[in-house]
Amino acid sequence: MSRTIALTGMPGAGKSTVGRLVADRLGRAFADLDEQIENALGRPITQIIEEAGIEYFREVEHQMIRRLLRHDDIVVALGGGAVLRDDNVAELLLTGALVHLDVPLDLLVHRLVADPSEVARRPLLADDPIAALARLHSDRDHRYREVAEVVVDATGQPAEVAEDVLSWAREARDVLTPSEHEVTM
Repeated sequence: MSRTIALTGMPGAGKSTVGRLVADRLGRAFADLDEQIENALGRPITQIIEEAGIEYFREVEHQMIRRLLRHDDIVVALGGGAVLRDDNVAELLLTGALVHLDVPLDLLVHRLVADPSEVARRPLLADDPIAALARLHSDRDHRYREVAEVVVDATGQPAEVAEDVLSWAREARDVLTPSEHEVTM
């Protein structure tokens, strides 16, 4: 038996890109939590939060996590705030491993603020992206580290970060199936 691999971290940490690479390498299904929510509700997260508020969004996020965790052998890219709720963390840890993709604030700013489309699709960064990122990083970094089974340096290229996640998974107990061990060697 294997465990779900759930990637957590700040906006811009590379959770979706790295998650897809890890899932492809393992032959697992991949789910981007934010995309799943947008598809289920038929509108972008920015619109969901504007119309219904952040608390509504967090409840929808919780329900989507529960739905995704019904699937075995999946890699999930969580939204940046998903681990702020204790019930999300408890359910994620019951079925899998939380992997924190760690990126320093200056690199997050470089990755996100340089691209206006990235800022536009992230409602928590709308007004002052640099200040918002600094505030989110300050508020969340401790929580990411507290709940993660492993912290992976995500400053490198996505393929390198994915390989670091896979290297950890090979060594961790019950994360990969025997056949997944084979394909990652």
